[in-house]
Amino acid sequence: MTKKKPDIYEQEKQMKWDEYHRSPSVKELYSQVDSIEVEMNFNNPDGGGDPVAKKESYSQASKAFFKIDCPHVECVSGGFNLSSAISDLISSEKVRIEGGIVCQGWQDRERINKHRCLHELKYTIKRCCHDRIKTQ
Repeated sequence: MTKKKPDIYEQEKQMKWDEYHRSPSVKELYSQVDSIEVEMNFNNPDGGGDPVAKKESYSQASKAFFKIDCPHVECVSGGFNLSSAISDLISSEKVRIEGGIVCQGWQDRERINKHRCLHELKYTIKRCCHDRIKTQ
């Protein structure tokens, strides 16, 4: 009886699930923040139509896990990590930032080490902070 080779997509799914569960809450990481909203628009560099826009909201109880899956379902080792952008926003005086990231995953399992995915994510991140009452 031969042992079935693990599927790369299942391995990635399990690693992401494990990392998600180890992540602290938004409240633990950013106690001054009530919520974080991320608006995302995607661009398919190969044409054929752009993936549907997406919106994510993170409350204080949410996991502070800001890795977004690549919309290209066959992408291997790709996606978008918004952790740095969110950290930069929270540490600044701003309430909103915009930016973009290009997926550096592989287009599919047959093209690993040959052809990058290159889907683009354009994002707008907003934060809402609770007012602090100043004591005198």
